Amino acid sequence: MKKKKGNIVMFPKWKTRLENEGLKAIQEKRYEEALKTFEPLFEHDVASHDVITGKLVSLMELGKYEPAEELCEYLMKHDLENYYQYLHIYLTILFQTSRYEELVGLLDEIFQEEDMPQKMRTQFWQLYEVSRKLVKEDDEQQNNKLVDEFFEGLSNEDIHKQWRSIIKLRKLSAAPYIQPFTELLKSKEVHPIIKTGIIQWFQEHQVDINLEISKFGLTERVNPAQLKELHSDYVMQQLKMRLGDMEQKNPTMYDIVQNLLYRYLFVRYPLFPTEEEAPQIVAALRQLGHEYLQIPVPEVENAEEVEKYKQEILLCEQHYTLIMEE
Repeated sequence: MKKKKGNIVMFPKWKTRLENEGLKAIQEKRYEEALKTFEPLFEHDVASHDVITGKLVSLMELGKYEPAEELCEYLMKHDLENYYQYLHIYLTILFQTSRYEELVGLLDEIFQEEDMPQKMRTQFWQLYEVSRKLVKEDDEQQNNKLVDEFFEGLSNEDIHKQWRSIIKLRKLSAAPYIQPFTELLKSKEVHPIIKTGIIQWFQEHQVDINLEISKFGLTERVNPAQLKELHSDYVMQQLKMRLGDMEQKNPTMYDIVQNLLYRYLFVRYPLFPTEEEAPQIVAALRQLGHEYLQIPVPEVENAEEVEKYKQEILLCEQHYTLIMEE
């Protein structure tokens, strides 16, 4: 909006004629013509407030939102006298380009200004309420789309699609979706890791109800809000402590065994082993550590029980690798 260089002078009659012709063109919805008519006024830096507003209206009516937005941003910085009028136009641009979330965020800041004219505050509040409702509707549509994607993956037996959907859903409140996903926790058709993801989602969002969950032939009732995270669970800590001597003796084996333990409990979560099972699980993990490194496997008591847990740990390892290391 700098003044045009050169010797051409914008005489008052010429200025008035251009203003009148441009504003008349707008009244008659000849917006392209209005922009061309106003152009010399901007080049000579003699555009009045009415002309500037007319240019903004013309740009918006022609769908040229980007230059209209840039002009508004400039004017809000350099024409403080008319700041709120240009701000109103700027907000209208955000609304018309469906940038509702951006509009709501901006108004959250603007409403902190104490010197805002009451008339403008009322107008902005109406825009704010409508935009906030549209943001909520957009969010609900996106959320429902994620749920649809999950159940589409379920019907197609696409475990990876189910898991990707669960990861996204965990960012949302679980409250609206408790019922359909609760039913899945009991289904034999749903993969145990998918059930782990659902329970973690419920646990993270403090779903405070008793739910029935089935995995590996076991069925228990749990309350997600009362569950601890996997790493902090008592049984997890007890098992890690029983394996602690390995960390100094054979760090490589210790890392292998720690990974096996984490994956085993992750797939089983939240159905943790009991303390009575701990000795056999530790023995199974030690044997697997030796086998992975091709070191002679030590003999153990209750070899048949230990072998059962070895197979269970290996099965969970396969489940985990199948989905988590896609």
